[in-house]
Formats: sequence, C-alpha cells, structure tokens
Amino acid sequence: MRRRRAGRGSIALEFALTGPLLMALMMTVLEGAWQALTAATLDIGAREASRFGATGAAAPDWLPPPAPASREEAVRRIVLWFGPHVLNADRLSVTVAAFADPQQLGIPGQGQAGAGGAGATVLYELAYEQPFLTPFPALLLGRGAIPHRSRMVVRNEPFPPA
Repeated sequence: MRRRRAGRGSIALEFALTGPLLMALMMTVLEGAWQALTAATLDIGAREASRFGATGAAAPDWLPPPAPASREEAVRRIVLWFGPHVLNADRLSVTVAAFADPQQLGIPGQGQAGAGGAGATVLYELAYEQPFLTPFPALLLGRGAIPHRSRMVVRNEPFPPA
C-alpha cells in the first residue's frame, strides 16, 4: 500500500519533464518538413517554368485565364501554379536572363532580361522567403524566415521568332 502511494504522481512528473522536449522535437520535425517542402516546390516550379520557357510559347495551354502579358509573367505564374498552398506570390522573386553564349553565364552583367530568343541560353533564378510555422525558430535564429533559392539553366529550342 505504501509503495503504491509513493509512485502516485510519478507519471505526471515524468510527463512534465519529458513533454516539453517531445513537443519541441515534434515542432522541429514539422518545421524541417515545411522548409523542405518549400525547397522542393521551388525546384519543381523552376524546372517546369524553364521547360516551358525553352519552347518559346506565349503561355502553356493548361494555365488558367487570364492570359499572361509576357513569357516572364507566364514563368512566374507557372512557378506559383506548382505551389498553391506553399508559395505566396508576394514573397516570390523570379529573375530570367538570356545569354547569347553559355560561357557568358559566369560573367556579371552579360545577360539580357527576359526569356531570350531561339537558341539562347537562359538562366532562371527563383528566390523565396518562407516564414516559420511557429515563433520559436525565429526567437532562436533571430530571423523570421528561411531564404530558399533555385536556379535552372536551359537552352531555348529553335522556335520561330514571335
């Protein structure tokens, strides 16, 4: 009888000691998964946008209306299409630069803004700041979001000029 009374509050005490650690571990795993999903979504968007851009089409036929004003706007909408619940348009930055020769990629200022013409080498750069799900990582890291970057280089197909 005495032994049973002595262990009466031990389960509550053990939970009080381990509960916060388990909760912190669970939130860390969820945060890591959220940031990994963001990175993967950005990579998929960059891949699909660059595949479209290389064709020279004004817009893909599967993109919902309204029609984009330019190929660059179509690229941005394609990236957002592949991450509707992950990516926010306000935090997405898309830069598209065309180079006449692939050797010019490493030289700053050599590219021209835009998706380029037939046979051009095009660099697609996407930048995104994904905020944390909870305020705890922001308190620990001293910032409110993690920057994600994705780059894709393609050579445009020999499409007819528009």
